[in-house]
Amino acid sequence: MDEMGVVLQVLPGYQLKLSFRNGSEAIVDMRHRIHAIRFGRLSSPALFHAARLEGSEVVWDDGTHCVRASINELLDSMQMD
Repeated sequence: MDEMGVVLQVLPGYQLKLSFRNGSEAIVDMRHRIHAIRFGRLSSPALFHAARLEGSEVVWDDGTHCVRASINELLDSMQMD
């Protein structure tokens, strides 16, 4: 658990599971988002599975490419599904 009380787990099928200190959980489905310019680099399975938390952001970094998204951005994107 990071300092914000969030645990990140990468799931199969380009999904992220966010577990919060209060016991709530969110599954963020990125399957459609990886085809957009903003998240296109995440179509690489290796990069997607490199996800980690840095403060209030999810960071995907494989040493060559780096993509960042705030937890709030990811949660907001769930409302568009």
